[in-house]
Amino acid sequence: SLIHKSGADVNVIAWNRLVSNLLASGGDDGAFSVWDLRNFQSPDPSKSPKPLARFHSHRTPITSLEWHPTDESMIAVSDDHGTYIYDLSIEEDDPDNHRNEEEADGGGVEGEIPPQLLFVHSGSEMTKEVHWHPQIPSCVATTSFSGFSVFIPSNL
Repeated sequence: SLIHKSGADVNVIAWNRLVSNLLASGGDDGAFSVWDLRNFQSPDPSKSPKPLARFHSHRTPITSLEWHPTDESMIAVSDDHGTYIYDLSIEEDDPDNHRNEEEADGGGVEGEIPPQLLFVHSGSEMTKEVHWHPQIPSCVATTSFSGFSVFIPSNL
């Protein structure tokens, strides 16, 4: 069964250390997904598992994922163009509840900026890894072709 709808390779995975049944995956298709492993198997083996959330806002492969060390709903994600901080506890305002199957899958329109995206750092070239500082909760470090960056997002 396919983990990413396009059949793209999964590049990275990350366990949520605070909620042990949550796993994030990122692929060559620029999508990243959050999975609840308690519901990963489908009773019908011909159907692919469904993620809790799927984000299609990246246009290049996901190169790194890391859950926040003290906030179970925050995750740092990198692709070739930058580093992104998401807060998955933010729910999209949808008063009319008109969502198609793709959006219900956690997606939305490819390239659309999701409300969960809190911060973007695009000062690096070809970002490869992202890590939260273990003792300074809002500090993030990245490695890239252009060197490394250490920063604290202004809105965290």
